[in-house]
Amino acid sequence: MSKVRDVWSNLVLTLRKHNLPGASREARFLLSGVLSASPSHIYLYWDQDLSVEKIEKLNIMIKERLDGVPLQYILKEWEFFSLQFYLEKGVFIPRLDTESWLEEAIITIRSRYENQPVKLCDLCCGSGVIGLTVAYWLTKVQVVAIDRSKLACDLTRHNAQKLGLEERISVLQSDLFNEFQTTDELQFDFILSNPPYVKEEEWNTLSPEIRLHEPKDALVSGSEGLDLIYRILNESSPYLKSQGYLYIEHDPSQVEAIADLSLKTHFKKDHVIFDYQKRPRATVFRRK
Repeated sequence: MSKVRDVWSNLVLTLRKHNLPGASREARFLLSGVLSASPSHIYLYWDQDLSVEKIEKLNIMIKERLDGVPLQYILKEWEFFSLQFYLEKGVFIPRLDTESWLEEAIITIRSRYENQPVKLCDLCCGSGVIGLTVAYWLTKVQVVAIDRSKLACDLTRHNAQKLGLEERISVLQSDLFNEFQTTDELQFDFILSNPPYVKEEEWNTLSPEIRLHEPKDALVSGSEGLDLIYRILNESSPYLKSQGYLYIEHDPSQVEAIADLSLKTHFKKDHVIFDYQKRPRATVFRRK
């Protein structure tokens, strides 16, 4: 058997040999997957021996990583907003960009609706990270998560159970709101959405790690990347209360185009949120 410190050293060398950036960090994450431990706690296991079974599991994970499979799909778990979410290939991987505007949304909900019930829709929910994060940190929030993908809906239900939030979220499979009639139960205070917004022509310029492993239909949305955003702006207003909030994540280059698309809708642009790299990452609208 080999000790964790030796396995880690050899793993870093292997990853560097194959030109993977951040080899030390990646090695910690891969080892965390076989030790069922936090990557930051790997050093606590430094002198522990790895069993043959764990070495075999690690070797399978290493091969997948060297083949370009994203860490998130290999580990089947990833942290978002300090919470652990289960992930599977076939569902979009959450990014740090989303945390930047979601943080402001949580602050807004807390400050404007303190101790009041809030109805929130996570539209194009993917693995459910947006709606479930809000529900976890704000206990008065009730969430409806919607996605057209059955796998995404199943994953969101799984994550709700993982976080103990299954009583405060409903998961519905639908292409936006196509499957629903407007009712009092589907009148939201907030609609938060991270829809596909990559341009069709940009798909082939993305890294192989993205193109070969993440679902294209969760990333690409027409020639300008705006097809689904256009639909959200035109189809979601009946489901949002008067003066309710609509948050839409987008590419920094799309700010003006999205503002123009909103002019003939029932929404008024409120403000733009910048991500941690100081790029315009989401636009907030209010229902007229």
